[in-house]
Amino acid sequence: MTAYAPSGVVGLPFCGKTLLPRQPPGHLPREQLQRRLLARECRLRLLIAPAGFGKSVLLADCARACPPEYTPVWLNCSGQVSSPEALCRQLALALGYPPELDEAALQHALEQERRALWIMLNDYSREPQGDLDACLDRLVGVASDSISWWLGSRRRPACNLPRLMLEGELFELNAADLAFSQEEVASWLALEGDEHGAWAEPLYVQTAGWPAALRLRLLAAQGERSGLPLCEEHSALLRDYLEHEVLQGLPADLEQALGQLAQIPRFSAELCEHLLGVGEGAAWLEALRARGLFIVEVEGAADWYEVFPPFALLMRRRARSEPCSSLHLHASQWFAARGEIRPAVEHALKGGQPDVAASFLERYTEEQLLQGQELAQILCWRNELPDGLLSSTPRLILLNAWALLLVGRLDEALACADQLQRFQPRADGERLRELFAQWQAIQGIAAYGRACPEQARGHLLEALAVLPERAWSQALLCRSVLTQMAIGEGRLEEAQRLGYEALKQARLHGSAVFEALLELDHALLLEARGEFARAEKLLQRVVEQLDLQLLRQTPVWGRILLRLGRLALRQGALADAERHLQDGLEQALHFGDPGAFHGYLGLAELAAGRGDLADAFARLAEAERLMQRQWVADTLYRGVLLLASSHLWLRQGHQERAREALTRVLNYLRRAQSELPPPNFPELLPRLQHLLLRLDQAQGVDVRQGLAQLLEDALVRGRQALACELWLSHAEACAACGDEAQASRSREAGQALRRSLNYQCLWFEAEAGLPPQGAPASGGDTPLSGREVAVLRLIAQGCSNQEVAEQLFISLHTVKTHARRINGKLGVARRTQAVARAKALGLL
Repeated sequence: MTAYAPSGVVGLPFCGKTLLPRQPPGHLPREQLQRRLLARECRLRLLIAPAGFGKSVLLADCARACPPEYTPVWLNCSGQVSSPEALCRQLALALGYPPELDEAALQHALEQERRALWIMLNDYSREPQGDLDACLDRLVGVASDSISWWLGSRRRPACNLPRLMLEGELFELNAADLAFSQEEVASWLALEGDEHGAWAEPLYVQTAGWPAALRLRLLAAQGERSGLPLCEEHSALLRDYLEHEVLQGLPADLEQALGQLAQIPRFSAELCEHLLGVGEGAAWLEALRARGLFIVEVEGAADWYEVFPPFALLMRRRARSEPCSSLHLHASQWFAARGEIRPAVEHALKGGQPDVAASFLERYTEEQLLQGQELAQILCWRNELPDGLLSSTPRLILLNAWALLLVGRLDEALACADQLQRFQPRADGERLRELFAQWQAIQGIAAYGRACPEQARGHLLEALAVLPERAWSQALLCRSVLTQMAIGEGRLEEAQRLGYEALKQARLHGSAVFEALLELDHALLLEARGEFARAEKLLQRVVEQLDLQLLRQTPVWGRILLRLGRLALRQGALADAERHLQDGLEQALHFGDPGAFHGYLGLAELAAGRGDLADAFARLAEAERLMQRQWVADTLYRGVLLLASSHLWLRQGHQERAREALTRVLNYLRRAQSELPPPNFPELLPRLQHLLLRLDQAQGVDVRQGLAQLLEDALVRGRQALACELWLSHAEACAACGDEAQASRSREAGQALRRSLNYQCLWFEAEAGLPPQGAPASGGDTPLSGREVAVLRLIAQGCSNQEVAEQLFISLHTVKTHARRINGKLGVARRTQAVARAKALGLL
């Protein structure tokens, strides 16, 4: 068959691009998307998105930018229901072929076509039609290589798209690609006038970048200079658009199904069957998806969907007068039957049934509190449920008490647990003993948080003796606290035994979450010994061996990252430390975990090491603000915060301010008759004492005996990392008193231990000038610290001691101390000799 020749220019639907849809008012070119479309050489370009995402505008912009070697052929389908015969007739007319061609003849003509054409089908049929899609698939498949197809549609056509994708002949943009970014919203508003610039963020948040919603909301608020175009009165135009462009012509059953699904945060085909009717729900869901009616996949959840949130909000407002409580109650029952307590509770509350929500809450276990955002969510639900309901059963009281305890709200947890005294099942002695054991467990953990060791130990041991097997999660929490107490008190062998017993129990119950928590205790034990590399390998093995996907859904993942960051910091891997600390902090904040405090603390230490004291103080302020916002008990963090702040004050030369803070913490601990440190910081007390002794030394006091006692205690308790610092401080104290022989011995012992542990960064002494991990800090047997190198570098530049102090934000006395230590380590007597010796060793 001979190829049909075109019947002249009039056969094409436009010439000189005059028949394209005009650009809308305030048009913002999507230059990046346009470049992506124009740069891609392929047989078919798809723009698939629901109504109002700018598909037609973008297609028209691409047609206007068509290269001269191509001729664009624009065919506006208007979304109408068509047939294969009608499609063939319209294509034949547009291409200048005889209009009576059937499909076979049109296929042959397209196969023989030699013109370079862009066939652009705008607003392709909105109703699913298998025969129409099959016809299009055949035409695209046989067309010559000189033809490129462009298709804008609300629905994804049922063509053989996977084959085209495999062949590299398909390029697709979806709703996520076509939605405006916040930057694009700001640029678009700038075109509309400077007075609307402040609307960019709230408009983007409410519309998720949906172009139609953006434009209609702005039009509704046009002329208003105060307020935002987000209130109900500005939704009228958008609701009209929804009625005419989306819902008009939609079958009544599908419109009703869409309205009901808009009430549900997420749904699956199975849930639709339960809510909308067996044999109909899943079919309606599929029909809505096939029509491109704003049903989108939930990210990270296979086979789960949601209604596009801005559209869902409009649908909910449209159906505000229609009751939906029964819909939520049915959803609540469905989730509860599958053990998904959180959505069951949420739907029960939306259905106006707090008593049902409370009954579902009783099913939570302490292990589930550590999974996902359940802990923060339960605390949030406390504000939505009536107070009397939360204390209506022993199980609800215990659930709330444990939730409060796990986030450090000790006083509230104790007050909650004390409500158990109202429930005394006299006829059930076993149940009464269990309730009392639960109360003792909560009392014991709270006493640990308040630094009361004897009270904590007594309650915890008595609770463990009575708690039944079904309360294994509470028992593991008790064992974990006993392990941390032993670490804090320096009973490291006992801590290792307790930790191993608890870990064995967690493995017997198959709990990956508790196993990871208990391995964190083990890593803390190794860290206290100064075995940083072993602790790091242990946590890396936990990540490799346990269910990582499960851990990532719990606060435990953030705690592991934060601990890895701290271990990397101690070993001088500052880049790794910062990455882990940032990631761990982000995770902790996401889950509402007060462990975020340690992320801020680590980042403050890194900032101090860089000499950025302003950033370091800002990080500590964020840490304090976080703990206060979450009502965390002071005893869990105040001492550590003041110790870190004191290090920074000393860098600024505020010795008396640091002394006052350190003394206040130590006096509190003496009044409480406690040497029990807070969780995750077992060396708090000796570090407070150590820093006070350094302050005394700065005032000329002989602190050798005090340092020796601290050193002996650290060595007896196995705290090797702390012993490193005490050896070096002892050497400095001996040198200050003229005992050079003992200073040399202490220095050598400290440096040898430090090298064996690869202890690169002493606490709050991380320096930007540290050598790479594993590299010696300097030549010879007397390495200089990063701070000493910084001091020596300024001395070599001719700076006076006062100038060095000002540039490094430290006191004049501290500079003199560093200079004296530098001379001692390098074996010289004067500044000029120290500079010459350092240059010979390659330090400068």
